[in-house]
Amino acid sequence: MSLILQSRARLSVQLKNASSRNYSSTVSPERMKNALQYCKDSVRQRDYEGYLCIPFFPAELRDTQYAIRAFNVELASIRENVSKPEIGKMRMSFWKDTIDKIYAGNPPEQPIALALSEALKTSNMSAMWMKRIITERTSNLDDHQFMTIKDMETYSENTQSSLLYLQLESLGVKDVNADHAISHIGKMIGISTFLRSLPFHVSQKRLVLPAEITAKHDISQENVFRGEIDGMEDAVYDVATAAYDQLLTARSLLDQIPDAAFPALLSAVPHVKYLENLEKANFNVFDINLQKKDWKLPLIMWKQFKTRTI
Repeated sequence: MSLILQSRARLSVQLKNASSRNYSSTVSPERMKNALQYCKDSVRQRDYEGYLCIPFFPAELRDTQYAIRAFNVELASIRENVSKPEIGKMRMSFWKDTIDKIYAGNPPEQPIALALSEALKTSNMSAMWMKRIITERTSNLDDHQFMTIKDMETYSENTQSSLLYLQLESLGVKDVNADHAISHIGKMIGISTFLRSLPFHVSQKRLVLPAEITAKHDISQENVFRGEIDGMEDAVYDVATAAYDQLLTARSLLDQIPDAAFPALLSAVPHVKYLENLEKANFNVFDINLQKKDWKLPLIMWKQFKTRTI
């Protein structure tokens, strides 16, 4: 069992203590309504696929999901919105302090913070997962290249899986098989996200493929940045295979997972479709068709929700 899954198993006592705290707020209903709308708009504009997942959650938990995903979007966007890593680290530090204030019942006047504080009134969620996301994304601000696929998987678990653990907690699900599935789905999502964003990162003179893969296929960063991408398809194939392996493991657990957990697992669906389309494109991540929105995605997600498949 991974350290993260062990940590999740120890959370029940912490969450019981958390549920006894008083998250009362003096925020007016109008300001809270505005904060929740801000989160909803942010997710719709910057995490559209995550936005499509939220209607599958129970109605009383949807505002919580908007808050969780808006928090994640805010952290994910820091890297591209700062000119220097040091500035990004300051913003990450702000969010770490903000989480402490939220759990102390004293959130700052920031819409995502207010929405998270409101979510804690009805959902038991551990601050540990939020801080883990912050810590991992902070470490990635320096644009270091992953050395191995394992490193990429670890980053993905600490970010994407942690986000899904928060959603699982908000659903009130405590199940070891659901935890394991979420761990693997998060890794798959993280790897898929890196592949999807590879063209953008290359345009910013960053290569997110692990060093062990670029070395195996004799790929030079400098050549890639100059537009010479011979051998990239084979490298992308290796990384995509690692993502698909995680998916297969998660799928093997589906019949052992409570139905209540499934809304959190639906996040996998858009990334599974991307991996399928990537294979159809012969693993050419620069194929422009891979960047198009799939208008059928909401219907696909509805069908998979009904059949409990990913």
